Amino acid sequence: MKNKIFTLFVLLLSILCVSNIHAQTETTYQLPDVDAIRPSDDSITIDQLIEELPESASIDNPLLFLVNRDNLLEYDPYIPFVYSENGQPYHEAMATPLAEMRAAAAEVGYYYNFISGYRSIAEQAFNYESRFNSYLYEGYSEADAQYMTDQYVAPSNGSEHTTGLAIDLLGAEFGYELYVSYQYEPSAQWLAENAHHYGFILRYLEGKTDITKINFEPWHFRYVGVEHAEFIHKHGLVLEEYIALIQERDNRQKLNQN
Repeated sequence: MKNKIFTLFVLLLSILCVSNIHAQTETTYQLPDVDAIRPSDDSITIDQLIEELPESASIDNPLLFLVNRDNLLEYDPYIPFVYSENGQPYHEAMATPLAEMRAAAAEVGYYYNFISGYRSIAEQAFNYESRFNSYLYEGYSEADAQYMTDQYVAPSNGSEHTTGLAIDLLGAEFGYELYVSYQYEPSAQWLAENAHHYGFILRYLEGKTDITKINFEPWHFRYVGVEHAEFIHKHGLVLEEYIALIQERDNRQKLNQN
């Protein structure tokens, strides 16, 4: 009898431990308020957006992993790497979609330089300090240098490049320097208009800096998968808004179940 009681106690303890681990690893984000979401068609309501969400949309989907100034990494995540033609590492999940997108672009005469893929937290810290120091060297005050750096460079543990799912691409005709004027190049416009067909989104949209905390970047694309990219592109959203919609849907479903 004592042995049975002990066995049941151990079993119960195991269940509680697993439940606790699950609770600790549950995905939670700091997100914009759902009422602050601004779709490109301002006649569509939040309720309509939620109704239209893909059924597979999940806040726990690793392809939707959100990293930004409000949702910082604690450590470098494990990434299964593949490498670009110039040796840049990136997540293997987007290897085939990226190759297909670049092949489709080549068919209409657009070729791209692979500027950047994965960056570790340490590498991002170096990038941030380098940009900050360059502004100091140009004569800006520390306050102004930090402000200007923050417009385009994420903090060391706040860059989605560290997920391996973000890439910077520039048309071969444009070279290797990242300038916002790249948006006017036909190769940039082709990417902006077609990347979603291959699962990529233009990550930092113009007019959404208040949400992303990063200025418009016509070179920066994030892989999220085709179904999610199609929805995000169709409604002119950024990833923060998309995940906020998913969270709102989930919260409503929980309320309805109670």
